[in-house]
Amino acid sequence: MKKQYLLIDGYNLLFKMKEYNKIKSSTFSTERDVLIDILKDYASGNNYEVYCVFDAYQSRNKEYIKEEYPIFIVYTKTGEKADQWIEVKTKELYVNHFVDVIVVSDDRAERDSALGYGAILRDCHRFIKDLYERKNQVSNYAKKHNTNKLQNRHIRMTNKDRKKLEQFLLYGKKF
Repeated sequence: MKKQYLLIDGYNLLFKMKEYNKIKSSTFSTERDVLIDILKDYASGNNYEVYCVFDAYQSRNKEYIKEEYPIFIVYTKTGEKADQWIEVKTKELYVNHFVDVIVVSDDRAERDSALGYGAILRDCHRFIKDLYERKNQVSNYAKKHNTNKLQNRHIRMTNKDRKKLEQFLLYGKKF
């Protein structure tokens, strides 16, 4: 199977998630960290190499790429926009290596240039929906798995303690 790359305009997606009230926080850096955590959860169950690109972080002179498994967080160099970085990376990956590239952005110019280089386009609205569908699938699978494990265990405990354990495993309720 061909390797697939997912290139995300980080601030573009972050602002769209705030618009849909998916991320609420008092500080901008916290909101960015929440977005990164959501993307980590999404990427861990998919066959993508994910790059989340943010514009000129803290006015660094050069590009900074930080790997937080399973994603790469890119802070562009001073003066370079995320759009430009994504355009160059798309060209490099698709034209030079002929791999599948998916670009997530609502920026029209960025989408047009990525499409010109052969990328698959995803708008932020649809991608946010995919993120939360994936989260629900994993949650439902975990609940089902925990229910099966609980039913198959023969542990000596009182009915009251068993009920507490069930509530914890199924719904996360604390004792």
